[in-house]
Formats: sequence, C-alpha cells, structure tokens
Amino acid sequence: MSQVDTEPEIAIVGTKGQIVIPQRFRKELKITSKTKLIVYRQGDKIVVTKLEVPPLREELKDLFSQIDRQNKGKTVSEREILKEIQDYRLEKRAQKGA
Repeated sequence: MSQVDTEPEIAIVGTKGQIVIPQRFRKELKITSKTKLIVYRQGDKIVVTKLEVPPLREELKDLFSQIDRQNKGKTVSEREILKEIQDYRLEKRAQKGA
C-alpha cells in the first residue's frame, strides 16, 4: 500500500451510515455531487477510490468510423442484419453448450 499523501482528516458517520468527504479532499480530487466512488474493505480499513470511467462517446465515435471505413459504399439489408444476429446467437449458444 502506498504512503499517505496528506495529513488525515476526521469524518463522522451519521445515523444513516453516511460520511462527508472533507472539502479539501473533494477539491483536490475534483469530487462533485455526481462523482462515482468505489468502496471496498481491506482488512479493518475502508478504502474509497474515485471511479474513472473513460468517455464512451469518443470510443463509440472511433468504432463507428472504423465500421464506416470497412463498409464504405456497401449497403446492408435488414435481412442480412437479422441473419448476422441469428448466426451470432447460435454461435454463443454453441459455446455455452461446449
């Protein structure tokens, strides 16, 4: 485990089991009201870590660009799409049964 970066702060547990993250830590770590945190136990300690989720929009944009490049000039019918879906599902079922 890494060493402690700053002096500790005291947080008090409320009647509903809630604690307030000290303002200094919220500012330093850019924790706002909608920030997602991961909470887990490590021995007799509770560890709270900021959940870093990469922006999905950029990843999807890259994926769609790649698909567009691969299929440039091609048109796909609804029947072909449904066939691909069925084939995929059959393949997944076969893998589960194996």
